[in-house]
Amino acid sequence: MFLPENIDLAHAENYDLSIRLTPDGFSFCIYSVSDPTVFYYQETGMGSKFTYTESVKRLIFDLGFFSQPFRSTKATVVSPQFTLVPGKFFDRKRAKALFHYNFHETDGKILSDSALEGIHIVYHLDEEVHSFLSRNLWNPHFYHQSTHLLKLFATRAVERGDRCCFVDFHDRFVSLFAFDEGLLTANMFPATHPQDTLYYITSAWEKLAFDQSADSLLLSGNLDGHSEVIDELSRFIAKVEQTALHPKTNLSGEQLRTLPTDIVAMLCES
Repeated sequence: MFLPENIDLAHAENYDLSIRLTPDGFSFCIYSVSDPTVFYYQETGMGSKFTYTESVKRLIFDLGFFSQPFRSTKATVVSPQFTLVPGKFFDRKRAKALFHYNFHETDGKILSDSALEGIHIVYHLDEEVHSFLSRNLWNPHFYHQSTHLLKLFATRAVERGDRCCFVDFHDRFVSLFAFDEGLLTANMFPATHPQDTLYYITSAWEKLAFDQSADSLLLSGNLDGHSEVIDELSRFIAKVEQTALHPKTNLSGEQLRTLPTDIVAMLCES
C-alpha cells in the first residue's frame, strides 16, 4: 500500500488511525495531531462476494497494519439507527433498553457516546464486527458518526448565535441537526431520491417552526451530488449557506470538498 513519505508506520505511535464503517463501505485515515502536513485517506467498497463482516476482516488482515500501537485508534459507525438521550435519563446499564425503545428488532452491540454536555448518543454495531475490531485494533474507541458532526455543528451554532439548521449529505443519507440556544433535534434520513430528501428536510424545517426569511440553513458534505435538492431549498429559504470547516490538518480544496464531513469534523477537534 502506498503511503506518503511523511508517514512511517515503524513509528505508529506518532500517528492517529481512524476507520469509518458505513452500511456498504470501509475507509480509514492516518493523521498526526502534532504535524498538520500528515494525512492519508483511503476508501474501499465492500462488494457482494463476501458478507460485510467477512469483508471487514479481509481488509484488516490484507492491509496488515491496523493492530499497530497508534497514538489513538478510532472506529466511527455510520448508521441511521441511533437515538439521543438527555443526561438525566441516561444510564449505561439501561443503554440497550433505551436503544430498543426506538429500534425494536435490532441485534448487535449497543454502544454510547457522550456527544455534548448532557446529551448521549446510543447506537449499535454488529456484534461480530465489534468483537473483531476490539481484538485486532490497538485499544479502539468507538464513536457514532453523528457524535463528530454534533460537536462541530454545536460549536458553529454558538459562534453564529442565531437559530439554524445544519444538513450534511453523506453515504446515501442526510443528517440534520437544528439549534436554538441548544440542540432541538438530530436525525438521519435516506437520501436516495431528490424529492424524498427534499421532503425530509422541509418537513423538519416546518415542524420546528423555522422562519424562511430569518433562520439559516447550513449545508455540508456531498453538495455536488444533491444540487437539485439544494436548488429547491434555496428557492424558499433565504439564508442557505455552506458550513465553514477549519480542520487543524492541512487539507486541499478537493479534500475539503469530497471527504465525509464527520472526518473533517474529527480533524477540527484534533
